[in-house]
Amino acid sequence: MQVEKCLTLLIGPAHSGKSAQITVLARPGLDTVVIGTANTQHPLMQARVDALKAGRPEAWKHVDRPADLPNLIFAAAAIHDQIVVDALNLWLAAVTVQHPIDRTGLDLLNTLNAECERMIDALRRARDAGANIIVVGAEMGASPSPPIETERAFREANGRLNQAVAAMADRVILMTAGIPTVLRSGIPVAEARETLGSTSGFLSVSSKNSVSNSSIRPNVQQTQTGG
Repeated sequence: MQVEKCLTLLIGPAHSGKSAQITVLARPGLDTVVIGTANTQHPLMQARVDALKAGRPEAWKHVDRPADLPNLIFAAAAIHDQIVVDALNLWLAAVTVQHPIDRTGLDLLNTLNAECERMIDALRRARDAGANIIVVGAEMGASPSPPIETERAFREANGRLNQAVAAMADRVILMTAGIPTVLRSGIPVAEARETLGSTSGFLSVSSKNSVSNSSIRPNVQQTQTGG
């Protein structure tokens, strides 16, 4: 049975309609804050963010590019009923570009793993505090492995973070070409074991957290705004 307030992971490739789907999934009438992580120094990204904000309820509050996203998520749970994070991959990318260029890819992976641990802890605490949470993430594992070591570290950390959030989420929805497919909905929360290895970057997730065939629903509610 679907819980009244839950943690939702909304995942998919770039420009698959994830951000537009947020307004469909959000519960109406809740005090909502949207935490954006996009780098709006680029005019094209700024225009996209402005368009997304314009399409959301006027009462929603927005915070852009916070200095410490995990801490803000937990703090927001004490103030707001509903928290939207758009998106995890852009936050992780910002952490990546701040990494000193003279350090190795392994050093970067260790840094990203530590930040991912903080993120998982913040999401769990915010959910336990009673907030309805919608988290957007990007699936980027379908392309060939990048030749640059730091890019491989980023992609690995991003994939492991997606797995960890999905393992603890009440609801997981995959966006493809603007169409949402429910991968998980209304089953008991599976807690992630967020041991992101400091050297391997691997996340240990119990097999009991895997999604069974019976919980995968081929369908789907098509949106009119997916972009």
